[in-house]
Amino acid sequence: MKKQNRRWVLAIPAVAVIAMIGGVIYQAATKNATDRQSGKIKVVASLDSYGEIAKAVLGNQGSVTSVMDDPDMDPHEFEPTTSDAKLYQQANVIISNGGGFDNWSLNFAKQNKDAKSVSLAKLYNYTDGGHDHDHETDHDHDDDTIGNEHFWYKTDAAGRLSKQLVKTYAQLEPSKKSYFQANADKYVASLTDLQAMQKQVKADLKGKDVMATEPVFDNTLIDLGATVLNQSFSKAVDEHQDPTPADIRAWNSAIDDGKVAVVIYNPQSTGKLAKQAMQYAKDHNVPVVQATETRPKGDTYAEWQYKQLKALDEALK
Repeated sequence: MKKQNRRWVLAIPAVAVIAMIGGVIYQAATKNATDRQSGKIKVVASLDSYGEIAKAVLGNQGSVTSVMDDPDMDPHEFEPTTSDAKLYQQANVIISNGGGFDNWSLNFAKQNKDAKSVSLAKLYNYTDGGHDHDHETDHDHDDDTIGNEHFWYKTDAAGRLSKQLVKTYAQLEPSKKSYFQANADKYVASLTDLQAMQKQVKADLKGKDVMATEPVFDNTLIDLGATVLNQSFSKAVDEHQDPTPADIRAWNSAIDDGKVAVVIYNPQSTGKLAKQAMQYAKDHNVPVVQATETRPKGDTYAEWQYKQLKALDEALK
């Protein structure tokens, strides 16, 4: 869930970033050179879902570290440490979400001029007021990307990132390109059940309207053809603001009129009005499905996505 001033909180001033990492730049540069000579790639990812994909494609050609891997944390409140700064300076490949979600990761990537930087925001041709400052990404354009930075909820996120990482890793280890490609193919093949569930939900969503207390899951919903009503309500909650009285009336009216097939609720949300809106749906027999912003402990990325989609499909039926 966003805070109103989250960009100020997350976007570490350039002076602070330089002060944090200045003492490790020389050591990191030497380490990077050594790693390349030894044929080992060091990857750091801001989110654990991206780290999982990065490791699958990388295989035995290096190591991957995910910075945010606590399912109970609010990712918008995360503040990096000196140890995190060192990880970024020692990395050969840096994976950020972008789109205003993890500006601290983008700032660290800017400081490591030798590393290859991959941003999901760039992969989806998303811009966020100039905050996305990647210096290397080969990507396909997607001109109809909606303004929602929860890119791990795009239905093709795993495949798109895997494809990019094959190219990125191969720039560092050209002789291993076929190995990286084989790993990526294997990982994408493991998503068969998830892709089948996506198709099923898309069919069951046809012609139905949904609402969400927060737009965390909207990328999936819209990719699967859903019409998301009353987005001004969810946007206000996402920005840690109170929905307006008009937003609340529109929410209740849509439910009263039987327009809403299902409501999506983020249980990590602490907003009083979001909880009241969710309860209003339940009280009027509209099914509520939970979608979290962070991956539950013990679940793979595919398992997490599959479980939420299955719950959605059951609610739709």
